[in-house]
Amino acid sequence: MTDSEAEVEIAQAPADTTVSTIGDDGEAPKRGTLAWLEAQPTVEYDGYAVPACHRIPAGAKLASPDADSRCYVIGHDGERCRGRKLKALGLCMGHAGGGGTADLADMRRRSVERRAELKMTRQVLGIGASRRADPRAVMRLRAAQRANELARAIVDGPLDADLDAVVKQQAALRAVDATFPLQTASMTLSIDDVDDMSWNDMQQLAVSLLG
Repeated sequence: MTDSEAEVEIAQAPADTTVSTIGDDGEAPKRGTLAWLEAQPTVEYDGYAVPACHRIPAGAKLASPDADSRCYVIGHDGERCRGRKLKALGLCMGHAGGGGTADLADMRRRSVERRAELKMTRQVLGIGASRRADPRAVMRLRAAQRANELARAIVDGPLDADLDAVVKQQAALRAVDATFPLQTASMTLSIDDVDDMSWNDMQQLAVSLLG
């Protein structure tokens, strides 16, 4: 049986199907997780068996099962949900009733804020559509998102760890070099007639150049 056939079979299971909420380890799955959703009693919606805790908007329709990875929910505007569906349910985590909150509107708001944050980060880093497949560009984006953790790992990690004093000093020097690199500059001085300059003039010129 293919994944899509198994998906259809699960999605069209009898509406009164119930599953034990106790896992193999004798503990109930954490609320909002996929295991928790699969353990919930089901109800029938638009011909499908969905978790009783679902958050499908009233009047919304469910698309026919297909190989698409998107959630089945079709809103009043005819637009299909862009969330990634759970293979066992055909719904995204939010519409299935999972996640860390029961407020779907709040979940949407936070999702919009998150997408806006990612867009701003990509713009700041200069990562456009043509570079999204570039591993280095993706790593830069991820590093920007976890900048605080990187800073703690580079600066706090070695200094707070139980290391030899010399190793800590070396780590501290590397952190300083990475965050406050020494500035270097090169310059060229052209003198038309060196014979016209006295030794004192040369000393004053050298002092002025070196700051």
